[in-house]
Amino acid sequence: MAPPPLVRTRPAEVAAVDLAVCDRCGLCLPLCPPEAIHLDFQDLLIDRHTCTGCRKCIAPCPVGALAMVANA
Repeated sequence: MAPPPLVRTRPAEVAAVDLAVCDRCGLCLPLCPPEAIHLDFQDLLIDRHTCTGCRKCIAPCPVGALAMVANA
């Protein structure tokens, strides 16, 4: 019998950025295992569909611009 197919579940929370606070330092970029964080035209973007909710980007942010929000 073949194993059941893998199903990706959505995390209850994902990372979000407050662009009014973010200083675009980029410290969070290499910390994101699925590479859901990107710098695009000087704005930090987080792909909510790629974010796994691991929280690795939250604490290292020197200005507190990242937070976890409900994954709607």
